[in-house]
Amino acid sequence: MKKSKRMQTVNSIAERDEREQADKFSKSQRHYEAQKNKLAELKQYYQEYVDASRNPRDEFLDINRLQESRAFMAKLATAITQQHEIVCKTELAMNTARKHWMDCRRRAMSMQKLTERYVHQELCEADANEQRIADDLSSQRFVWAMRQNNAMA
Repeated sequence: MKKSKRMQTVNSIAERDEREQADKFSKSQRHYEAQKNKLAELKQYYQEYVDASRNPRDEFLDINRLQESRAFMAKLATAITQQHEIVCKTELAMNTARKHWMDCRRRAMSMQKLTERYVHQELCEADANEQRIADDLSSQRFVWAMRQNNAMA
């Protein structure tokens, strides 16, 4: 079996691995974007709450209400911090998935180039073999023609 035929199996495995890694990267990218959006929503909600608390509608401030408001803002700040950590972790996971995908991509491309080189080499060998056969036939015809000429003379 020719090397190029054997390499087709290797190529298909490498391409399958690349597709799988690309899918994993795509999923991790979507997850990262979702977590980033969630963080932005939390920050926006926090800012809206801060703005609303700065402009009280009532002239009288209730201490209980003020304490509840501050406690809620503290919980929001904690949620923002936790979400920021989640975003950092998902970004790291996304970058790792990108690296794995790019490694698989490079491997698949190198296997493809190797296969192309084998195909080219096989074509050159086939051309050389064909030329050798053509040269042998030509020299056999020449010898046969010379024998025919010597036999007639």
